[in-house]
Amino acid sequence: MLSFSSIVFSWRMRLSRLKNHKIALSIGVMLVIAISLLGPSVYQESWLDPFSTLNIPNRELRPHAINKLGILNSDDPFHPYYYTDEGKIRDLMRNLQRATVLSSEQDLAALDNQKKQYFTLHRAPSRYHAEEDYTLQYYPAKSIVRFGQHMFRINESTVYAFSQITENMTSGWWK
Repeated sequence: MLSFSSIVFSWRMRLSRLKNHKIALSIGVMLVIAISLLGPSVYQESWLDPFSTLNIPNRELRPHAINKLGILNSDDPFHPYYYTDEGKIRDLMRNLQRATVLSSEQDLAALDNQKKQYFTLHRAPSRYHAEEDYTLQYYPAKSIVRFGQHMFRINESTVYAFSQITENMTSGWWK
């Protein structure tokens, strides 16, 4: 059985061997501290806040994954349009990050009679995920977006992005 003094002596011998590797040990300790402090804040998936609350992982629905938008107006549902400028689509998705969540009671009754536009967010297939479409309803008069069962109030830059996209859409549907 080992005595306390032999344990202390063996640890002192191990620590004395580390004196030769002071630089590597100090860099390693600093790296572990930096990872423990910065790791959680860097890892946060914040591409689409507050859309990350919709039980859709951000790795599936992020600005670079959406490459086409489709639109149907509630006034004319038989004439679809689409949009493929990925730069403007990324701007729209980044602007949607700044949307504020509305409670379910707010403006629900007022939205029934409002003009709305139905958007389809198209995610192209890649080796990381399958092809999928997400629906989004936009109420231009109220500056509200409905995604899934959640409603969001959007800011002026998002309204401007929606207006730019709707002005430059192509008639028909993508192939």
